[in-house]
Amino acid sequence: MNSIERLLPVLATWGVWGFAALSMATALGVWWLGRGRPFLVPARWPQRLASTFLLLLGVVWCAGLWLVSGPMRPMLVQVRHITSLVNRPAADATYRAVADDAPHRLSELRGKVVVLNLWATWCGPCRMELPEIDRLQKDYADRGLVVVTVSTEERDRLRKFADKTPLATLNVYTPRIEWLDVGGRPLSVIIDREGVVRDCFIGARRYDEFERAVMKQMKSVS
Repeated sequence: MNSIERLLPVLATWGVWGFAALSMATALGVWWLGRGRPFLVPARWPQRLASTFLLLLGVVWCAGLWLVSGPMRPMLVQVRHITSLVNRPAADATYRAVADDAPHRLSELRGKVVVLNLWATWCGPCRMELPEIDRLQKDYADRGLVVVTVSTEERDRLRKFADKTPLATLNVYTPRIEWLDVGGRPLSVIIDREGVVRDCFIGARRYDEFERAVMKQMKSVS
């Protein structure tokens, strides 16, 4: 699943054009092999086998084109929105702490490197990822890192989860973040000290991936 999530930005940007180009290329290949023949069926068996193989590939490419332009389109629209945020200033966001319900704003963290992680208690990959980013917060807090774990769930549910799984992160909740209003979880956005989005991770990631992204932002001001 994680490998598919890593491909989503590529599919969102090039999926339709890529599958359409591949479909046209296979169609041209079938035509070239069978040109001048009835129903484009080549005269010799090697060419017939090659033409059959290309036809099967064409079915695959057409199925892919149907997926990215049909059932997957809403998801890919969200992915394009997420990737478009990179290298742009992050809009402000308001949320409340799960622990004491105190209000906070994302803009309060200007001057820090921020990992803004959208997660949910019902999301299995999110729960698997939490120990990784919690460790990241503990390891780099003294170097100016703040990991914000934000959920759109109710506070009572999040408090019960936090009682069983305490987090060192800034653990908050909010009904929605306007500029990051997407349904997929988990989603992590890396924000530099100037408040600019520098990277985004769709799906769960490992500690070393987060560490590399964070260190890159810390080194850029050292």
